[in-house]
Amino acid sequence: MKPILIAGLFTLTTALATSTLAATEAPGKHHQRHMERMASELQLTEQQQEQLRDIHQQQREQMRTLREQRQEQVNAVLTEEQRSKLQELREQRREEMRKHMQERRQGRGAERDADTN
Repeated sequence: MKPILIAGLFTLTTALATSTLAATEAPGKHHQRHMERMASELQLTEQQQEQLRDIHQQQREQMRTLREQRQEQVNAVLTEEQRSKLQELREQRREEMRKHMQERRQGRGAERDADTN
């Protein structure tokens, strides 16, 4: 049971960290930059770009469904106390990531200032 719990906690923490990092940009900004790069480097037509957008949207929806299913399965395994502890861990990790991203943004601002001087 412990290996399953540890693996579940690791997976959830990793997913949370990833989503937190991605959420620091405006929604869709990362995806938009990626699509622009692909369109430019691969010389995609408008039709191809639209088809790729549709594929990406379908994948996002499938991933959301999988995350929800995983969470339901994890919750079924954990006790109420463990679920509460997991929620606390998530919130702590989320706050750590917010602080980290804020520090990164401040660092980038300082780098830009140094570059312009």
